[in-house]
Amino acid sequence: MSKLEEIYNGWKNLVFPNPEIEIIAKERMRICVEECIELSDINVCKQCGCYMPAKTRSPQSACTLHKWLKAE
Repeated sequence: MSKLEEIYNGWKNLVFPNPEIEIIAKERMRICVEECIELSDINVCKQCGCYMPAKTRSPQSACTLHKWLKAE
């Protein structure tokens, strides 16, 4: 899967929530907020530049810092 497809899927799932993906996204965002110092005040990762509410909703994406992995 291309990076563009990952980005598209993340934004699609942000706009049109899927209950299963929301469970994954909630845990991923918890990790970003509670365990990572790279998350900015506007929810952008300082390492990868991604808007995390969208990236956490892309099952094919993984954290650049390996704090969470691709969903199975």
